[in-house]
Amino acid sequence: MHDADAINLATLPPRQLKEFLTNTVRPDDGFIPAYIFSHPVIHQLEMEKIFMTQWLFLAHESELPKVGDFVTRDLGGHSVIISRGQDNQVRIFLNMCRHRGMRLCRDDRGNEGAFHCPYHGFTYSNLGLLTGVPFQRDIYGDGFDKQNFGLIQAKVEIWAGLIFGTWSANPPSVKEFLGPMAWYLDLVVNRAEMEVTGPPQRWVVNASWKLGADNFVHDSYHTMYTHASIAKLGMVPAADYSKQGYQIDCGQGHGLNFGTPTPDFIFPQNLMDEYRSRLTSEQFSALSTMKNMIGTVFPNLSFLISATTFKGSRISNTTLRTWIPKGPGQVEVLAWVLTERNATPEWKEASLQSSMFTFSPSGIFEQDDMENFIDITANSRGALPLRDNIAFAYLAGLGRQPVEQFPWPGTAYDSKFLEHNARSFYRAWLKAVTSGGE
Repeated sequence: MHDADAINLATLPPRQLKEFLTNTVRPDDGFIPAYIFSHPVIHQLEMEKIFMTQWLFLAHESELPKVGDFVTRDLGGHSVIISRGQDNQVRIFLNMCRHRGMRLCRDDRGNEGAFHCPYHGFTYSNLGLLTGVPFQRDIYGDGFDKQNFGLIQAKVEIWAGLIFGTWSANPPSVKEFLGPMAWYLDLVVNRAEMEVTGPPQRWVVNASWKLGADNFVHDSYHTMYTHASIAKLGMVPAADYSKQGYQIDCGQGHGLNFGTPTPDFIFPQNLMDEYRSRLTSEQFSALSTMKNMIGTVFPNLSFLISATTFKGSRISNTTLRTWIPKGPGQVEVLAWVLTERNATPEWKEASLQSSMFTFSPSGIFEQDDMENFIDITANSRGALPLRDNIAFAYLAGLGRQPVEQFPWPGTAYDSKFLEHNARSFYRAWLKAVTSGGE
């Protein structure tokens, strides 16, 4: 170990930095140091070791219904174009002209058969091929082969309508990556034919991306105080409404809280046959008893099925969100609202309104959470947290035994007011940021 007064993470050789992280980030003991939420060296490690190697959720297939449709997103800190080509295949292109590196596309979404560089006019098809070079023969003669300068592509895989991308050269399959979490994601995005309601909402917060992912992977405990207003408004029966249910560890840093039992079926009643046809009997049983479900797919895809009393009716809403790091202590949030394609227009509208009222940039829950994330990140900055190794206590449920003979996948604990999944999340985080090197 190093003299605490002299620690400078930027100057530590890789082996010593790995040692320092292993000694200070102690998820098995329930201690997570504050400095990891804002330090520039940690951000650099995360971008290299996590966001350049993991499968990351980028879009829902319903955002690209027609040939030529595209959206632009962030993959590992790099702008990418997700395009449905003329052959109906979805591809992910680095949003960069091969000539001088200019950004090809500045629109968030659209429909194009080709992408034109605004700098020198190089043109690429939506298959990623370089198809046009202005005055090619006059300028380059016969020595320029367009086949060698197509757009750079990332790996892409679609699972249950979710479009994942990675810069890894040899990733596992998405199903292998998800493991037991795939069973629960089915309830979110595959219980029926689902569609997004418009483009994702975007906002930037001066907070660590990890705090959002951490919150969704395990923290129902905070609802009793941070979101106490929902009980006062009559949206839930009591402030401790979120305690009942299970915390489920799905391995590899993935985890969720499953709220149960429910007083009422929270999904459209007229779609019972569709739910039964798309889910296994065990999954349909879980869907029938669900009152809410919140979780995170490591590293930064979170999901939520929430049900509240809204305008006198019991209504559920389903959202996905990604926590995209934009620098040390800054995150861009993208949030999608999903609804059943075959639900009635009235249900879709009510579900959307419920989502906007609760979990959106202007929603009451979202504003509560963002205040917490901003202040925690601010408190993690400066010399003191690193010098004194100030750590946060992730101790709830430490040593608690899991439920025996749990009927669904994963390792389950019989309360949602636990911090087991957070310890698993940071265990996966630590393994990733200390991988490779010396």
